[in-house]
Amino acid sequence: MLQLRYNCMPLLCPIEKLNESRDLVICDSESSRLAHKALFHLSDKVYILAGEKDNVFDTILDMMNTFNAAPATGPSRIHLVLGWENILRVSAWKLKRPDVGDAFILLKNSGVSTQELQPFKTADINDLFPWLYYGKRLDVLRKICHAAKKQVEGRLKNHTIRVDGHLIADDTKQIVASSL
Repeated sequence: MLQLRYNCMPLLCPIEKLNESRDLVICDSESSRLAHKALFHLSDKVYILAGEKDNVFDTILDMMNTFNAAPATGPSRIHLVLGWENILRVSAWKLKRPDVGDAFILLKNSGVSTQELQPFKTADINDLFPWLYYGKRLDVLRKICHAAKKQVEGRLKNHTIRVDGHLIADDTKQIVASSL
């Protein structure tokens, strides 16, 4: 069950209520919610705060099942505001935490060479984000956000729903890359 704060809209509410809003925002943390709200100034009731890390993917699946069950309904835009591990999870479409091999495939598809990835062969996936972010590889981070966007849009029956992926950095508590 989702644990929601700040009058965030529960996912399991009647689908008619979702039609009242153009946007739906799924966040993996309170800091991602605040970072998104600072940029987009949306109402608190359009935010879904998926409490724990493992709940984010389940929340996205629940949302997709809800909208696929009634493809003519739903918002016109869904924002995914996620940290590094969760954006990788959605981009690779993995229920569990992606491994370094999954991350390497995504990074290679985003323009990172095998030679550049060599030092990270035995690293944790969380070691890749600082290398990309502080190395100013924002183009790669944007492509990862775009991969997450495509994964969700490709699984929605209603192809008029636009999905945007936003990546938040834990240390700055700001959106650092987006599929926009």
